[in-house]
Amino acid sequence: MENNSRWLVFLVLMSLLSLFLFPSTSYANNGWLKYFRKDTLLNTYTRAYAMSNDKLYVGTYGDGLVVYDGNNTKAYTTKNTNSSVNVSDGLISDLITCLTVDTQNNRIWIGTNEGISSCNLSGEEWNRYTVKNGLPNEVIRDIAVDEKGNVWAGTPSGVARYDGTDWKIYNSSSGLFEDSIHSVTVRNGCVWVATVGGSVSRFDGQNWKVFMHY
Repeated sequence: MENNSRWLVFLVLMSLLSLFLFPSTSYANNGWLKYFRKDTLLNTYTRAYAMSNDKLYVGTYGDGLVVYDGNNTKAYTTKNTNSSVNVSDGLISDLITCLTVDTQNNRIWIGTNEGISSCNLSGEEWNRYTVKNGLPNEVIRDIAVDEKGNVWAGTPSGVARYDGTDWKIYNSSSGLFEDSIHSVTVRNGCVWVATVGGSVSRFDGQNWKVFMHY
């Protein structure tokens, strides 16, 4: 019994020691690779990411958008994306909450705590969208693009759909069970919306249907 206790203590100590000597890593084809701030990862607090071909788009909490093409890393921030020094028309905020790649129109849609920014896959041709453009709220919790190229943005004040020209708002008065949106997902021609309160609704292109709620 005493020998078993000694082995148990030994295993616990080795497990704790391994946590300090071998931090969390990600697995690649040829072994384990570690990426930290010193490896040009600008911010270890990642909020969102998306993939397009061989490019990885990473949204950070405070350092903007980071794009990695397999060899080089480039950062896009509120300071280096404006068309000129005196004009603020680039990335709207460095605090990125969500992002997605629109493969139909070759654009990146970036949700932030101050609205939405959009640019092409080369990090150019920036656009901004706020409540002045039709969003129900400038805090963007999730963003998705459907098969028709419509952009869906989930906010604390409902979900908004952008058809390339205008934003249309959907909230509790137009079919949603509640307004505080947590996530948006597009599947098989339908848009699924989950709320902070736990409800799930589906939009089939015409009407909203509540599937569950608490």
